[in-house]
Amino acid sequence: MKNLLVIAGSLLLSVGSVSAQEDNNVFTHLGASVGVGTTGVSIDLSTNITDYVGVRVGADIMPKFKYSTDIDINNSTNLQNEYNTWRQYYIATNPGAEAPELTVPSQVDIEGKLNNTTGHVLFDLYPGKKIDWHLTVGAYFGPTDVVSVYTTKDEQLADVAKYNDWQNDKSLLIGAELGDYFLTPDANGHVDASIKVKGFRPYVGLGWGRAVPKNHSLGFSFDAGVQFWGKPEVYLQGDKQNESNFDGEDGGILKTLTKITVYPTLTFRLTGKIF
Repeated sequence: MKNLLVIAGSLLLSVGSVSAQEDNNVFTHLGASVGVGTTGVSIDLSTNITDYVGVRVGADIMPKFKYSTDIDINNSTNLQNEYNTWRQYYIATNPGAEAPELTVPSQVDIEGKLNNTTGHVLFDLYPGKKIDWHLTVGAYFGPTDVVSVYTTKDEQLADVAKYNDWQNDKSLLIGAELGDYFLTPDANGHVDASIKVKGFRPYVGLGWGRAVPKNHSLGFSFDAGVQFWGKPEVYLQGDKQNESNFDGEDGGILKTLTKITVYPTLTFRLTGKIF
């Protein structure tokens, strides 16, 4: 973040020094804005470098939406019956041996969380002094983990975790199939998954409105563009997954998510001139 601010400051100084000989309207006004859009609630401080260039520095506060639900384990009864039968057979054929008790839950409580609060440095480029349409270039920067999904009651899978740890026969492990990946709870009965993107995200877009209103104290503006956040990566139980892991029937959604390399950005802002 510090490096980005240094670069932005250098660009401001260089553009301002070149333009000062032709235009006295250099760094003469300061503005602020508040907006809403696909990045959440945005707050900006802005200034005019010249009549042709404006800069905005701010933050985009995305509420940490959480969604709780439960996942039914459709074959839990069959798994329970198969395990009970296998356990009795194992004990009968292995005198003195012990096999762990196992309760397969019929459903598991999970929670999903969105985490995408970002900061930004954006340059608005205007084709003329009296034209409010602009091309915007710059960058957003924020967290790498944008979506997290996890179990909220680890005790629901505690028996499954103990059984899987004890079982030497990998074909008898209990878990969920996601394409070609077999997801099992960790030693504490916990299951988690996350989607990660780049923290530094170049931006390009088009919009209307000045970074600082020219003729009024208040103004309106909007921007539409995309953040290039790279190829999303899926992590299951902390392990990065390859796209080939989701070739199976149940991995289709995750495989689709890994192909979304841009984040669409649409923001409507109310701008004001401080001086």
